[in-house]
Amino acid sequence: MMRGDLVILRPVTRDDFAKIVAWSKDPDVHGLMDGDLPESLEECEEWHKRIASDRYNKVFSITTLDGELIGDIELNHITWRNGHAEMRVRIGEKAYWDKGYGTDAVKCLLLHAFSELSLQRVYLRVYGFNHRAVRCYEKCNFKKEGRIRRVINGAEERDIVLMRIMREEFLRKQLMRQKIG
Repeated sequence: MMRGDLVILRPVTRDDFAKIVAWSKDPDVHGLMDGDLPESLEECEEWHKRIASDRYNKVFSITTLDGELIGDIELNHITWRNGHAEMRVRIGEKAYWDKGYGTDAVKCLLLHAFSELSLQRVYLRVYGFNHRAVRCYEKCNFKKEGRIRRVINGAEERDIVLMRIMREEFLRKQLMRQKIG
């Protein structure tokens, strides 16, 4: 379990499945995501079994400090040899959008990734139109590395922004915050 200023990151449990599925089916939430997230309780059960035994994937539920489940966050495609991982975050409860919960969850996961897992680089992909997410990642000191275009559903093209943060950059900022605070 990891604790931030606003959130707690903890392992995903079966009690989380209903909300995870609801977020996957919500077009406002799902339209901001890319990837295979479970859309039924049966799929969620299989997904949970798969990630629980996958050493290249770490998934956590995001809760408020009082325990309300509001999202999930993951490191996937972890390459232990070179210390790289891709990050994905989702605040599924829209009442918690634009209040700093996503930023706190990302910072909490990065501290874990760089301090506990000894990763060297965390990267991500985000839709260019998702200004809320891009702003969150920039607040966490991610740097833009590039942009690609992807065709979605055989017709619509979308820009995808590639971002990354390195261990030294993150830990340097952490030390500066501790000296100031």
